[in-house]
Amino acid sequence: MRIKVDPTKCSGCHLCEVVCSLFHLGIVNTEKSAIHIRKDDLDTSLNTPILCRQCKEMKCLVGEEVIEGQEKKEFVWNRMRADHCPFHALPVLGEEVYHCDLCGGNPQCIKVCTPKAISRAK
Repeated sequence: MRIKVDPTKCSGCHLCEVVCSLFHLGIVNTEKSAIHIRKDDLDTSLNTPILCRQCKEMKCLVGEEVIEGQEKKEFVWNRMRADHCPFHALPVLGEEVYHCDLCGGNPQCIKVCTPKAISRAK
């Protein structure tokens, strides 16, 4: 499963960030969310949700001896993996990286996104 992003629909409300940290960590802290809204104030004025693309070949895990399927299920990762992501889609806070684990198959961010800026990819 993947999450599809349509920045033209994003209102910039940040509810997806709130529900992500609340679901995974039991706290409201948008800095500890696997999804972030990037606002482009100077050019397009679009709000763009940024999160792991669930790549078939995960470049963020290259060089590590891990079971990829198991790592995809983890929410908090080591910081060095963010440096390997070619899409800069892994939010970093200190030495921790927040990775979208798709909420175990039931992404909470999609449920709260009323403009439908994020949805399940077909």
